[in-house]
Amino acid sequence: MAQVWRDGARQGRLAAFLKSVTIHALDDGRALGRLLTLARTTDVVDAHLVVVAARLRDTVLTGDIGDLNQVADTLGTSRPPIRPWP
Repeated sequence: MAQVWRDGARQGRLAAFLKSVTIHALDDGRALGRLLTLARTTDVVDAHLVVVAARLRDTVLTGDIGDLNQVADTLGTSRPPIRPWP
C-alpha cells in the first residue's frame, strides 16, 4: 500500500480494493535489513513483501519481477514464488 496510496479522495477504486486485503504491519525491521544486505538492494517494501509471502507460504504477483526475485533468491528453500502480473 505504501507504494500506491497517495490521496484517498482521488483513489476510490483503490480504497475499495484495499478493504478486501489484509495489511501486514512492517514490524520485522531487523530481518528486512539482513535480507536487503544479502540481496544487495535497498527497497524495504520489496523485502517486506517477500518476507510476508514467505511467512504465509504465498505467491507474489508483480510487475516488478526482477527486483523481487533478487530479494527472494536470498531466502533459499524458504523462497516464495514470484510470478509476473498481468
